[in-house]
Amino acid sequence: MVANRRFWECAAITVAIVTLSCGGSSAPTAPPPGPPANGPAVGAGTVLSLRSAETDQPVAGAAILLSGQSTAGTFSRSFTSDQAGQFTLDRTVLLSPAPLLDVTAAGFVTRTTLLRQDETTLSLWPATSSTGLDEEFSSTAVYSSSACPAVNTGLSPLRRAATSVETVQVMFGTSIQDEAAQAAHQLAISRLNTAMAGALRYEFTTAPTSSVWFVVEVEPNHSTCAAGPEPLRAATELNSSNLAVIGGRLVYCSVNAARSATLILHELGHTLGLYHSSSTSDVMYCSSGRPAQFSSREHLAMRLARQRHPGNRWPDNDRLAAAPLGFGPSATQTIMCGDRGPR
Repeated sequence: MVANRRFWECAAITVAIVTLSCGGSSAPTAPPPGPPANGPAVGAGTVLSLRSAETDQPVAGAAILLSGQSTAGTFSRSFTSDQAGQFTLDRTVLLSPAPLLDVTAAGFVTRTTLLRQDETTLSLWPATSSTGLDEEFSSTAVYSSSACPAVNTGLSPLRRAATSVETVQVMFGTSIQDEAAQAAHQLAISRLNTAMAGALRYEFTTAPTSSVWFVVEVEPNHSTCAAGPEPLRAATELNSSNLAVIGGRLVYCSVNAARSATLILHELGHTLGLYHSSSTSDVMYCSSGRPAQFSSREHLAMRLARQRHPGNRWPDNDRLAAAPLGFGPSATQTIMCGDRGPR
């Protein structure tokens, strides 16, 4: 508790620019975000539920450790979830400020969080899944910077659009007006929406109305155009606030690159907050050879990430998660990628 208190006393709001490269080494990731706006803690006597983030089934037999401050001083309490995945807090414990919560369960990565007033159901990220998702893939694709080949560091914070965002829009800028490129973007968006299964919707537009949108441009002189050997290259530029994605650009080196549905789909994956995969079976593979559709484990990773706070840290730690959208550190991140050609 002392170390945690010292961290917040020393925390400062900063602005960072981060550049990550496909086909090259990765630059330093964005700095840790500022302190969360947690609000009052959950009251004593509250029933909390544990669910699988993949299946929404209850998680029984989980070990829960609750620690924090009471009127009598520092306390620590242990619980075990029942067959309904539930446990009830001791009514004699006054939870102020927001206590620390650690949850360990077989088949799931350990969740390290805070007990927040608005969270009475806690989901757990699966350690393995029949989709092929495992801890290495989760750490690499969601929590590791976009090196190429992909390197599993698990050191990057999770990025995604804020929970309040329901639609992300894509529009062409002044440098491109091409029917084939528009059709390719609409096809890629359709494939992405299928993968998201309603968790977040993308749409092509000529006039954005959403709070999050990406502008498509063709810029042959962009730095990504000389960054790799692939004939078709592109870059995704992400603007974020406290690691919540608030918009950006999709920049292509040529009109032909902007017509490649597989390359477009990869770039759209970055707008979701995904980094790179080390497998050619995934759309988020860092270079040429990737498929035209997201893999089952990528589908799952996208849905799991939407259940976590921007700023979540591997394996599943949101104690340092960012404050609400619009407050705190801002960052611009450029991810450069390539492909052999349209398929």
